[in-house]
Amino acid sequence: MVTTARRLSFFTVLTLCSFVFISSQALAGLVIERIHTQGTSPSKGKISKMITYYQDNKVKTVSSNGDYTIVDLEKGTMAIVNPKKKQYSLTTLDAMLGQMQAGMDKLKAHLKGISPEQRAMIEKMMGMNQPGGTSINLKKLGDSQVIAGYPAHHYVITQGGKKVAEYWVSEKLRNQMLREMDKDKIEKFEKAMSKISSQMNVFGNSNLTKLMELEQKLQKKGEIVKQIQYPNNVNMNRQGSYQEVTSVREQSLNPTVFEIPRGFKKMNTRP
Repeated sequence: MVTTARRLSFFTVLTLCSFVFISSQALAGLVIERIHTQGTSPSKGKISKMITYYQDNKVKTVSSNGDYTIVDLEKGTMAIVNPKKKQYSLTTLDAMLGQMQAGMDKLKAHLKGISPEQRAMIEKMMGMNQPGGTSINLKKLGDSQVIAGYPAHHYVITQGGKKVAEYWVSEKLRNQMLREMDKDKIEKFEKAMSKISSQMNVFGNSNLTKLMELEQKLQKKGEIVKQIQYPNNVNMNRQGSYQEVTSVREQSLNPTVFEIPRGFKKMNTRP
């Protein structure tokens, strides 16, 4: 009887361990849904949806039109896939940076040939010639919100006392995402994306540079779960924009989610 009881106990423990293991496997992976619209609230424009999948240092983002990107942080690659045309392009982050730099160098060379009047007009459009009171500042406000189940701190960026953007940032969601992502690898990827964005600042707009720096600072504090961009000249945003996380769920993702379907044609990524 003692032996049988011991066997039963061992079997029970083994079963429980298996259950825990299976349960932990089932919780692997993260799916985050977001909405985005032009205008400063969801009621002021056409809503588009975006779904992002995270698992084992891979990130897949599906846009509302069905196109998607797959980032492999282990390999340092990014695939851009068009399922309707059954086509995709594949590049490394280093190659992407090189292509962007080459494109910006060509654009800068072209802009050297424009007239002073044309340059002044473009600079005015970009908010580079604004009179006084144009300092851009980031401030943490005292209130917070729970967005898609995650507590988020409230921040505001102002220029000359006027709101440029508002952000709600969740440290809890960021930490949850980092369970699926290697922190060093995701930070390397984010720095590369920031560098690509900064290369778009052709005229060296100091206001835009400052705004980018503040947004990077916020990303280190947590995941941005809601943001409102107000119409302004800093980033030439004429309508404003709104983005919010609407759903977060843990689920085991089939590895094929992060694979390019068979039969899709690889396209040349060179400019």
